[in-house]
Amino acid sequence: MSSEVLYRKWRPQTLAEVVGQEVVTTTLRNAVRAGRVGHAYLFSGPRGTGKTSTGRILAKAVNCLSPVDGEPCNTCEACTSISRGRSLDVIEIDAASNRGIDDIRQLRERVGYAPGSLRRKVYVIDEVHMLTDAASNALLKTLEEPPQHVMFVLATTEFHKVIPTIASRCQCFNFRRLSLDAIVAKLRLVCEREGIEAGDEALEMMARAGDGSLRDAENVVQRLLASHGRQLSSEEVRVGLGVADETYALRLAGRMIARDLAGGLRVLYEANYSGVDMRQFGRQTVATLRNLLLVKSECEDIVEVGRERREELKRIADGATIHSLALATRLFSEATTRDASQQLLALELAFVDSVAQPSQSPSAVPGSPEKGSRGRKAVQAPSAPTAGQRAGKAASEPAGPVGARAVKSSDEPVSASVSSQPPTLPSPEPDSSESNLPGIEAAGEVAAPASVREEPPVEGELGQIRARWKDYVDSLRGLGSTGNLDAILRSACEPVSVENDVLELRFSHKFHMEKVEDGKYRHLIEERLEAFYEHPYKVKCVLQPQDEGRSSPDSKQSGGLVEAAMRMGARAKR
Repeated sequence: MSSEVLYRKWRPQTLAEVVGQEVVTTTLRNAVRAGRVGHAYLFSGPRGTGKTSTGRILAKAVNCLSPVDGEPCNTCEACTSISRGRSLDVIEIDAASNRGIDDIRQLRERVGYAPGSLRRKVYVIDEVHMLTDAASNALLKTLEEPPQHVMFVLATTEFHKVIPTIASRCQCFNFRRLSLDAIVAKLRLVCEREGIEAGDEALEMMARAGDGSLRDAENVVQRLLASHGRQLSSEEVRVGLGVADETYALRLAGRMIARDLAGGLRVLYEANYSGVDMRQFGRQTVATLRNLLLVKSECEDIVEVGRERREELKRIADGATIHSLALATRLFSEATTRDASQQLLALELAFVDSVAQPSQSPSAVPGSPEKGSRGRKAVQAPSAPTAGQRAGKAASEPAGPVGARAVKSSDEPVSASVSSQPPTLPSPEPDSSESNLPGIEAAGEVAAPASVREEPPVEGELGQIRARWKDYVDSLRGLGSTGNLDAILRSACEPVSVENDVLELRFSHKFHMEKVEDGKYRHLIEERLEAFYEHPYKVKCVLQPQDEGRSSPDSKQSGGLVEAAMRMGARAKR
């Protein structure tokens, strides 16, 4: 003999019993009391928040023979027949399986018939967004001007998929996601009436497993009731749900803040070895990091934990920064929502990235100056050596054989924003035995062509960006559809100018530039720029001209072969 499941057995029977939807229920109760009930309602909101139950209660309220302050009495023949599902005048339709135009045509034919035993015929259409466009359009006229004895109650979990012409013909009510406290209160009431012993911690874990849905939370109680009986301890609930002890998530967060890579990986191993569902553990970690972020932001009053746990969160958050917590929360959230076959590996990589990525704001970098003229803290770029320093260094180096000292060339093209030329190195007097071919020095050493001499670092805002550009590019690792967004920026891109919060990036190849100009990539780059440099930059992409970055005219005079030979240490004949 099968028993009725809890969510059906304890379904609300009056508007006052609907949990967490006071705004909706108060409006409907006042409408019933004043006799101003509409002909069509549209209830939208997450699953398990009471949309269909409210539709049934409203059907009872408008047909009740002796309503009490806008509520159904639940004792008359009309109320009892609707509650037991025996009334032929309250028709529930699942739009997911009856979504075609033929189904709506049948509904339109039946709407004209008068109710059999009730005053009003009520159609409750669930998941109305699943109707086809043709079926939705066929319903419009009937929905706008139904017969006096007909009322429609439409329900959907995806309001944005309902065509606007249907929504405009209904009174729309949004059902909110239920709070943790509201679900715990209802579960406590259900457990008391069912004779189930469950402590506050066990009730809270079951409510969290519902994720804002009361029906899902009641199904969790039903499942644990079947496996562990009517005495549900917190440990039994934890094992039954595959949920880790919250100390695991707190320990992992502490290791992350302390940048203890080995310690954090060991916490993940212990959690996995103890049989914890790692996907659930990922969600717990995200929730813990979010709570730490709220506590660090001085919003601990909205953290849904007890006083002792709140104090523990404050203690852990003292050693963290807003930037590091936000970065870790984002990384673990992405790892948890990603459909990974190896969830442990995804969490380990998220932890490694959280520890390895630069989590300090620019102001915390050693040697950084005070706030600049634009109101944010900048990182000072290393200064270029003076001409005298470079000449003294060249004089102090021993002269080796020809070609012993390699030419240091830069692959980066010269920035168009640099107006000053590099200081000229003093050259020794040419030997009479040497040729006057350009680029050959008397000491037998090969001089770097003008086009490949090292430029001094750029000062100002662009210099501050370039000083940390490599770390910024590293922070993009793993992002993008194929996870190689960092490789695109590292191989063929450089920042060349910044003006009015627009950062100009120059690309060597059109393929890479078109990749970054794609909206999804550009959004990721700009979002990470704001998080990394603490300023909202917009990205502008330009392509490097084909002749830019090549040798100067002076270096071309001896031809490509001569230049290559000189780079290899060749000497010119008389």
